[in-house]
Amino acid sequence: MNSRYMTNKIILFFIVGTMALIALFPFYWMIVSSFRTNPEIFSTKLNLIPKSFIFKNYIDLFKTTNFSRWILNSIIVSVATTALGLFFSTFAGYAFAKYNFFAKNILFVIVFLMMAVPRFVTIIPIFKLMANLGLINTYWALILPFAINPFAVFLMRQYIKNIPDDLLDSARIDGCNELQIVIRIIMPIIKPSLGAAGIFILMMSWNDYLFPLILMTSKDMMLFPVGLASLKTLYVVEYGMIMAGSFLSTLPLIIAFLLLQKQFIAGLTEGAIKA
Repeated sequence: MNSRYMTNKIILFFIVGTMALIALFPFYWMIVSSFRTNPEIFSTKLNLIPKSFIFKNYIDLFKTTNFSRWILNSIIVSVATTALGLFFSTFAGYAFAKYNFFAKNILFVIVFLMMAVPRFVTIIPIFKLMANLGLINTYWALILPFAINPFAVFLMRQYIKNIPDDLLDSARIDGCNELQIVIRIIMPIIKPSLGAAGIFILMMSWNDYLFPLILMTSKDMMLFPVGLASLKTLYVVEYGMIMAGSFLSTLPLIIAFLLLQKQFIAGLTEGAIKA
């Protein structure tokens, strides 16, 4: 029995390890390529470990481009979108979970179906709306349209629905209003759900390319996905600089996930499956 158990464990470990290597290899190749020149990147010889590390790509990235401004723009937009997304989604989820109002179920079904709508379908309406409001080429053009996320609303609703009503009634008896109930009682309880939704919204905003391309018209307002794409011209493609920029741009997401990984995993495994 023990021998069979160990054999199954070794096989499982081998399969998972192989899948992990396959998934991580492109990331490793990106890091290695960021320290190589273009001829070395396109060399026919497969060198998994570079003979020498060249920092020229990183130096040129900051000297010849506006990469630091691109990253700053992405941080401002992503952090603001995530903060507003969590704030409004929590209150919307609380309303759907604990209040009864006209067409509640129909509205929730609409929110649920919105998760299936491709984002690019909304480009023209959002562009016209932002243009009418005079917000084109501003941070608000990328923040306001995504200040509430359907998936986050769904996740919050599923999680808050399982909080006992008696707990909320006790808070009301103690003199708490609805805003205080959400901030002081609901939010501390649903931290795993907040972490999962926060990572999801942050990733969508941080990696977005199409909307920043359409809604930002000046070079100073570019976000890093658009900025890195601009390094690819008709005649010259700075692959080394693109790899360096791609690697640096992934670090904030990695750091955010490491800080919130417990909440992220708990939120997906607990909150999303509750009915």
